[in-house]
Amino acid sequence: MGVVVTNRSVVLDTADYMIRESGLLGLDVDQLASSTGTSEQDISKMFSSVNGVEHAVLQRYIDRFLQILGDPSTQTLHFRRALDTYIAAFQAGMADGGELFLSAVLGDKDEELPEDLQELAATFARRARVWLADLLEYSGNWSSEEALVKSDFVLAALEVAVLIGNTSEDPEIFDNLSVNIHNICMQ
Repeated sequence: MGVVVTNRSVVLDTADYMIRESGLLGLDVDQLASSTGTSEQDISKMFSSVNGVEHAVLQRYIDRFLQILGDPSTQTLHFRRALDTYIAAFQAGMADGGELFLSAVLGDKDEELPEDLQELAATFARRARVWLADLLEYSGNWSSEEALVKSDFVLAALEVAVLIGNTSEDPEIFDNLSVNIHNICMQ
């Protein structure tokens, strides 16, 4: 019996790719084990819960997404810069080598998803929504209510731009739509 040298990040990277390719419910642990040169048993030890791999992939995605954005309370950005940062975070996720943008997975309230993954999706939506609203409010140009409305519009529009860009297999659509979203918000 050989020693398994596959580390957790290799499994997460491969699972991330598989989820982008086949969707969250399409993750096949047997195929994941085969692709990473490990066993299903070793994967279960790395990720103890039933949906542990999926949860870890989505949590890592959320953490990376928010890391791109930074802490809005420590930034003194104007709206234009905040919007550019926000769009860049979506663009980075879209261009991260997958067919399915993970925020689309997180943005879809799929009743078939296990409860813990539904909660993680809700957490992502709340955090993405509040990040921009907080930053807009800190900029001093909008009240908290106005900032939240503008944040909701931008988040919804970007998610639609990502979905249209991916389903049409034309990333330029996202680029064009994000420019329009930017222009509309700057009015």
